[in-house]
Amino acid sequence: MERQAVANAVLWPLDQTLDLTIHGLEKLGVVQRASELAYSGFQRALHAHFSHNHELDVEGEENIPPHGGVLLASNHQSWLDVQVLVASCPRRVHFIAKSEFETWPVLRHLIQLSESVFVHRGGDNAALGAVVEALRQGWAVAIFPEGTIPGEEDIPRHVVDPATGLLPGHTGVARLALRAGVPIIPVGVSGTGRAFPPEIYPRLEVLRLPSSTPIRIRFGRPIVLDEYRDRPEDRALFREITNRVMREISGLVDHRSNYVPIEVPIRQPPKHDEIGVLLLHGFTSHLNTVNGLVPHLERAGIHYEMPVLRGHGTRYQDLKGVTAREWYVDAEQALMRLWHRVDRIVVVGLSMGGLVALELGMRHPAKIAGLVTVGACLKFLDPASALTPLLSRLVKYWPSPESFNDLSLKVNCKNYPKFPTDAFAALYRYSREIAKRLPEVHVPIRILQSKKDQIVAPEAANIIYERVSSANREIVWYQKSGHEMMQDLEASEVFEDIMEFVRQFQNRPAVGAG
Repeated sequence: MERQAVANAVLWPLDQTLDLTIHGLEKLGVVQRASELAYSGFQRALHAHFSHNHELDVEGEENIPPHGGVLLASNHQSWLDVQVLVASCPRRVHFIAKSEFETWPVLRHLIQLSESVFVHRGGDNAALGAVVEALRQGWAVAIFPEGTIPGEEDIPRHVVDPATGLLPGHTGVARLALRAGVPIIPVGVSGTGRAFPPEIYPRLEVLRLPSSTPIRIRFGRPIVLDEYRDRPEDRALFREITNRVMREISGLVDHRSNYVPIEVPIRQPPKHDEIGVLLLHGFTSHLNTVNGLVPHLERAGIHYEMPVLRGHGTRYQDLKGVTAREWYVDAEQALMRLWHRVDRIVVVGLSMGGLVALELGMRHPAKIAGLVTVGACLKFLDPASALTPLLSRLVKYWPSPESFNDLSLKVNCKNYPKFPTDAFAALYRYSREIAKRLPEVHVPIRILQSKKDQIVAPEAANIIYERVSSANREIVWYQKSGHEMMQDLEASEVFEDIMEFVRQFQNRPAVGAG
């Protein structure tokens, strides 16, 4: 069962209790009064919680009109954002919620009790009309113009607008404010993305409780739209106003306190005339686990090196006694050979090769344009891996685990059928060492990871993503492939993602192949 389904199952009894309670309040005709009391109680409790656990700092409350309709437009980093707004706003806040939440246990009832409005994406004139009427009646309504939390759904963080560090705003914020005739208060929330990122919830990829990161909320000066009222309401007008709102919001946010700290405006990495690619295979791997990228490199005229790392390419017994230092030295020598032919290098590493790529990035940042890790084995899915140092004293060899989800694609697999346990113990120690040193990585990085990997825990990708110091970093998730991502079900997509990353560093099409 998927983690979200498990969470929903756990919450279902509480959801049913809330359902019965609300129906009972409706029969008694006291839902409105119960809603007001619940909101007041939640507000006090949340303010105490955030003040004690997150050193909540609130600025600009005086910018919120004490009466009349007002639209609060906030950035969106976390599921804590709604709670922080409730805790810090001097007025009762109503929210605009996406319609998908109508089926979420517990949450759907909390939205109902808060007298918020469900809106269907892609256009919901009836719901938007209800919001306009509420604003005209004097409500304070909060909206998240980004539409979602960067990184929460299928929208990765790296697609934010470089000028604001936020997702491009949806124009609903402008439409509502113009039609209701109310001001917009830009709101900047900082720290929630680090305290409780979507990787913790709702994606449930990182299993830990919220951290005690300090949280700050800043209410900006009202944006009054009188100057726009004589202009025709068209897309250009809505976009102009929305872009202004997003700039104002961004200026109120401390982007360094994001889950992934950024500096705004976001600078793109430098480009170079000649880019080379160093291609590194994994533990027990044959070169054909990675050489599917070679035709793509040759067609693009990109120089490359693809070394066979110590103990590989012969028979599995030859891997016995080999250490991580030897794998690193072999990769470093290939890096130096390639360096004489190019201006900068992109290192692409599969599994064990991903760990080596990370260390090369630590040691040779002046030579490396960027890193691509493909299923980097920073954390193994099997918890028994931790026993390998002990096992290696008792058992010399162990069968290699299955690494394909489509066994028909395994036909040409030439990986070792077994591996020496002492070599795997060396790999395990190496993974622990690299995990500790991740903050030493400053070069741009793209992390490719399958959620169906049978060997590496998908959380490994999140650990790399969170801990490296790279200003430009991103995760690309795959949903079908096994550990051999460059041979399995989504190999073509993997190759395209790697090549797209490489092209980011090119001044011009490369000439000459490796």
